[in-house]
Parts: sequence; C-alpha cells; structure tokens
Amino acid sequence: MEPALEYINGNNLSVGGYLLTHGHFDHTLGMDKVDGNIYINLDDEFLARNPQEQLSSFTNSELDVQSYEGELHDISTFTHTDINIYRNPGHTKGSISYEFKNLGVIFTGDFVFAQGIGRTDLYSGDTNEMKESINNIFLNFDKEFEVFPGHGNTDTVNNILNYNSYLKEFING
Repeated sequence: MEPALEYINGNNLSVGGYLLTHGHFDHTLGMDKVDGNIYINLDDEFLARNPQEQLSSFTNSELDVQSYEGELHDISTFTHTDINIYRNPGHTKGSISYEFKNLGVIFTGDFVFAQGIGRTDLYSGDTNEMKESINNIFLNFDKEFEVFPGHGNTDTVNNILNYNSYLKEFING
C-alpha cells in the first residue's frame, strides 16, 4: 500500500475511491490510511472490519491488529459506465470482479489466478459457489481480456481457460 500511496502523492494525483474485491486481511489492511470512499460487497463487511480474527487463525496466536471502524460503501451503490461489477462468490461470500471493458482488463481478486483459483476452505468460502461462479461468470468473460488477480502473474482469460488445471476441474463439474 505504501508504494502506491507514495506514487499518488509524489505525482500530485488523487484517488476518487477504492474498489475491494473481497474482505480478506491481505486485501483490506491499510484501509485506515486512505482517503476516499471504500466500496465492497457488504457480504464481506465482517471480514474487512475484523482482520484480527483472520490473522489469528493463520498464525495460531493473538496479533494486535486494529479493527476497521471507518465507513464502507456497498458496491451496489457504485456506478461507473466503464466498469462492470460481477459478484462471484466462492472464495468468500462477497467476492467481486471488476471488468474495465474500455481497457480490456478484469481484476479478479482471489477468485481466479493465472495458475489457480481462490481457496474455498476459509471463512465464508464455498466450493459449490466457486463452481457456479466459474461456470456462470468466468466463462462469460471476453477471452482476450487480461486478468489481474489479487496475487501472481496476469494472463488472458483464454490462456487461463486453456492452462489452469484447477479451473478445468470446476468447469461444468
């Protein structure tokens, strides 16, 4: 988060808002350091506000991490003509992908990676919902668009469909 904020501030830019793909701590820590509206599917509000519980389950110890007390805006209130919003539960109940048609890119968060898919064994994850999201959302994305996942390398939808063995297991499965 810090390098991005340094770039924004160093280039005299401003941020109009933040679009979160889901509520896991590795995607929400630092929300208290930003100005502007934060948009999220409120199905993940509990996760976004409570990183302590998530981190404790990963480390099996108590860590001192502040809960987020600021305002979170429901993604359903966000409107922008150049951004399509897709609800794709599976990794979390509130998992979202953002498609920028005019740029030919999709930000999938931890829904789909170049070589994998998001875990479904964490709080609010669901394997059956992941299967439905892959078959009803991911398969309908423009095959030439580039996917920017929450972790790892980017790739085109077409390449992910052809080479992602995890994804293939879920297609029509």
